[in-house]
Amino acid sequence: MGKAGYDIKEIRFVIEPELTQAYYLVEAWGNCPIGVQGWHHKTFPKSKAVIDILEDHKKGIEDPVLWPLEAPDKD
Repeated sequence: MGKAGYDIKEIRFVIEPELTQAYYLVEAWGNCPIGVQGWHHKTFPKSKAVIDILEDHKKGIEDPVLWPLEAPDKD
């Protein structure tokens, strides 16, 4: 089995009136499976604060690598 890992290179939040969109840019290295590298996206309700999303990632409650791949708009 080979060594693999990933780094979070960028995090973007798009705050809308009713939703918060979270985008994590993941850079894979080593023998990572297909689907790890790229922009991962998840939509949260407006009641979930950005700081809570970041804290959940830090605590291991949310794992952006498991979210679907979807890039943010170029705006």
